[in-house]
Amino acid sequence: MPTAEPPNARADRRRVQERAARSGRKAVAAPRPRFDALDGLRGLAALGVLVLHVWMFSYGDQHRPPKGLLDFTLGELRLGVQLFFVLSGFLIFRPFVAAALDGAQRMPSLRRYAIRRAARILPGYWLALAASFFLLRHLDHPMQVDPAQLPIFLVFAQNHFDDTIKHLDPPMWTLAIEVSFYATLPLAGFAALRLGAHRARLLALTLTITAAGALCTILAYTHHWPETLSTSLLPHLVEFGAGMTAAVALHGRRLRARHAALLVLVGVTMIIVNSWWHSTGAGAQEVRSLVGDAPGIAGIALVLATLVAGPWRATLLARGPAKWLGTISYGVYLFHFPVIVGLRMTGHWPRGDVLGHQLLTVMAITLPLATLSWFLVEKPGIAWARRVTARDRAPRPERHRQRTGETPALRPSPAGADTYN
Repeated sequence: MPTAEPPNARADRRRVQERAARSGRKAVAAPRPRFDALDGLRGLAALGVLVLHVWMFSYGDQHRPPKGLLDFTLGELRLGVQLFFVLSGFLIFRPFVAAALDGAQRMPSLRRYAIRRAARILPGYWLALAASFFLLRHLDHPMQVDPAQLPIFLVFAQNHFDDTIKHLDPPMWTLAIEVSFYATLPLAGFAALRLGAHRARLLALTLTITAAGALCTILAYTHHWPETLSTSLLPHLVEFGAGMTAAVALHGRRLRARHAALLVLVGVTMIIVNSWWHSTGAGAQEVRSLVGDAPGIAGIALVLATLVAGPWRATLLARGPAKWLGTISYGVYLFHFPVIVGLRMTGHWPRGDVLGHQLLTVMAITLPLATLSWFLVEKPGIAWARRVTARDRAPRPERHRQRTGETPALRPSPAGADTYN
């Protein structure tokens, strides 16, 4: 179990801030280190989705021979999408959790939230959208769309129409769900603030959201939901709710080594069992459809908990290639599929049983494109959003409001992150 802070610690921090406000001094927060390990985890997930899609084309080109262990493993890299959603639920909900559990009297700035979310996701998305549109039109690819349909993609509505879903850049269907989550999350944040500084009440809220997603998964199967509905936010509330639950459970807490070891062991086991269950088709197909990936999602949330609140430094994820891959992960996710399509349609796709060669070819093009996207459009967009919302950071001595990852005054925190980035 996580170790909670002493019961009187929060009151002590408030008294310190009140004294600082009365004396006219500014209560300076400790630096807010980012969750670098989560950046690395996100980078590996993006790379995993790239590997998955290359394998899918390679496996199909071989006329789908009997699967071996490698094929089963690569096919389950599909859980990278679930990982993205769990991470979003955790990171984006954290400011609202902090506001509720630390006794804030007002919501985190929705203006700042909206501007920073838009600046983070729109520039790279629109760039990849334009590139995919012109590439597929040039190649006369079946997944191309009419120019009149582009506004549907610009506002992330492509999942809601049969003529646009899984077109242009198919992996973008997940971004439409992400944006739906961003748009509706403030409602959950408002509810969390109304529930107040009661962790059990907030856990009930997030678990209810998770259960609603599980119910929608069941209804999608039993009532044969069309793809335009099954690829909406509703069934994927399981993933987002799991991340939100982790944000509530971990706020202000640290895990002891033995508890962290147990959680990571259970989490990894659940992920492996879930992948084995689905990839091998064990048991009744109806049960797998009703349960979905709930065991794997729960396992992902447990592993996330150990990275965030555990006592170990995940150096391999927080430094070096994994960290850089996390930095450019958005571009990797956006550009890898158009690269695959372009290589295949122009006759440059490596032929034969050469999965490794195909992977290297796709990565050799995708990684530079993702790097350019980061430096030319994504990073400038983030910097612009920070400048525009800088005044939202101004201290409010009369009413303390803690942002996610920002430590209470005069007290260092073991981990934090600017989750609006």
